[in-house]
Amino acid sequence: MEIFISIDGVLRNLIQKFRYHYNDAYLESENEDENFEYGIIEPIHNDNLLDSFKFQSKEQFDYFLYIEYPLEIFGHAGLSQEHSISTLNKIMIENKEHNFTLIGLDELGKSKPATLFFLSKNGFMGDNIKFIKSENISDLWNQCDVWITDNKKIIDSCPNEKMVVKYNTIYNEHFTNNKEISKLNEIEELCLKSLEKPTTLISIESQKNVD
Repeated sequence: MEIFISIDGVLRNLIQKFRYHYNDAYLESENEDENFEYGIIEPIHNDNLLDSFKFQSKEQFDYFLYIEYPLEIFGHAGLSQEHSISTLNKIMIENKEHNFTLIGLDELGKSKPATLFFLSKNGFMGDNIKFIKSENISDLWNQCDVWITDNKKIIDSCPNEKMVVKYNTIYNEHFTNNKEISKLNEIEELCLKSLEKPTTLISIESQKNVD
């Protein structure tokens, strides 16, 4: 089985580090532009950070995230939970019949090497890492059977024949999904042990139809 795991939310607490540097750059330091009021709108949701953090433009947001602070935010962000990558390494070793791929969403420029630095410094041992854009989420669903994510766009676009697992964080409490976990090791009981069952059932039904 092909299993995708989103990096942000599931493994990396990007928003916490984003907030730290936003505070430092715009709220706690003297800002030259007195005609714009920077601020944070609570509660913070992970759907679109521009809805929670005030910037003068999308261009300013992109410059802040991808030019000014990519290493600080993407590279030095903390883990979503302690030992999350060690847990993932263990899951991959114990479930070699499945293929695991990490997914970075909407990363540009220097954020990509910064993400690789984040994974390297935390000891990620997997072989597969893929960077995609939001507009390609539907196409990526054709390449996997299960997607573990904190992202509503990914969850909402899940085809009926696929499985999506919502990873709960404080930033995505505003929506629910029929399959949810709060710790990465919960995927073993929720989906890994049952992945072969649907395939077996489909095979049996196909034989019945042929008869």
